Amino acid sequence: MSNLHYPQFCALARAAEFIGERWTLLIIRELLLGPKRFGDLQEHLDGMSPTLLTARLTALIDSNVVRRIHVAEAGERAAL
Repeated sequence: MSNLHYPQFCALARAAEFIGERWTLLIIRELLLGPKRFGDLQEHLDGMSPTLLTARLTALIDSNVVRRIHVAEAGERAAL
């Protein structure tokens, strides 16, 4: 996900590489408050393009940092 690379072989260095991408920590901040729909994230992350939000969420989901959940009455949401 990141262009950052620290020549360290520890979990903290790996985390820094991963969450060091622009916007990633802000997405995580929003999801720490509870599950959010894509539109809710867009609303709270003013200035972030939908394409970039999709890319960051996909990377977070692929890395098992975020999971996609389905809420019957509200559709899919992202959650930590």
